[in-house]
Amino acid sequence: MTEEIRSLLPPSLRQDWPVARQEALGDRFGARAWIEYVAGRGALAVLSRLPEGPREAAIGAFARFARRVDRSHSDGARDFLRTAFGPTAGADEIEARLLQAWRHFFRITIESAGFARRVDFARLDDHLDGVHVHPDAERLRARGTGTIFVTAHVGDWELGPSVLAHVGFDPFYAVVKPPKNGPLSAHLQALRESRGLRSLPRRGAMQHASAVLRGGGCLGMVLDQRARVRPVFAPFFGRLARCDRSAGVLMKRLRTPVLVGACYRTGPWRWRLSVPTVIHPEELADSDPEAIVGRLNREFEARILEQPDQYLWLHDRYRGATPEVLAAEESRAATAPESGA
Repeated sequence: MTEEIRSLLPPSLRQDWPVARQEALGDRFGARAWIEYVAGRGALAVLSRLPEGPREAAIGAFARFARRVDRSHSDGARDFLRTAFGPTAGADEIEARLLQAWRHFFRITIESAGFARRVDFARLDDHLDGVHVHPDAERLRARGTGTIFVTAHVGDWELGPSVLAHVGFDPFYAVVKPPKNGPLSAHLQALRESRGLRSLPRRGAMQHASAVLRGGGCLGMVLDQRARVRPVFAPFFGRLARCDRSAGVLMKRLRTPVLVGACYRTGPWRWRLSVPTVIHPEELADSDPEAIVGRLNREFEARILEQPDQYLWLHDRYRGATPEVLAAEESRAATAPESGA
């Protein structure tokens, strides 16, 4: 690791990372990509410096505009919300929750951009309103046992891993899907490293997973989005969805404990960490991928319902999970050779 790269990591963290730095970059680096990057970064810098009142007013305006213009995400969210809250949720409640989801998305994006100016990583304790970690998770951390941390897009999914790293779950590697914009992806990777994380690009991350876990690291994964490749079909809020199988496969093959939790936002640049669940590999040793994913989904539902106003309901969660698609996927799986995680 070069001194230039080493200097990006907060000095309070371990420096003996078991997997070398991996580039997590997009593939667009032309003039248009640079213009988008400069404009977006400049706008976020201005917004993150605003006082809370004007910043919240801007976030509200962006949220109302996005709800009206981005019909694809908004319609998907309405379907998701109706599934989660059932027929008793009226149209006004659905619209209010949809608007709040957009607000939360913009709020997390802006605060992530302003983290370095507002928060000294070494004094992150001053920004925490509670750290609640299951005793088994604390024992695993104290022994230096490698763990997998899984969560949903609830609370502050971007800055939450930094809190975990700060309280001792380091080295922390986050599996990410880099944005296509190359300059933006490079900037995001540098920001995450300055907050105590290493990025592993989702494509190819699994080949490094064993080394991370053997080295006592924590592998972070956000697993509530619609899976496109070799999905597991499992209920999410009582309705079949396309789910990622990665954590379950890793847990069974590497016999690794899985921590489930979330880091909730309690105010501007303030958080509450909650890791209430540890799933030990022997608990699900005889379970198939569907059962493992079902267990994780139930945990995600509990974390989401704890703070539903801090969940990103904007995923089109159930697309491609119809009985017809399920039958076709099962037919292909029955004839395809088994592959790795």
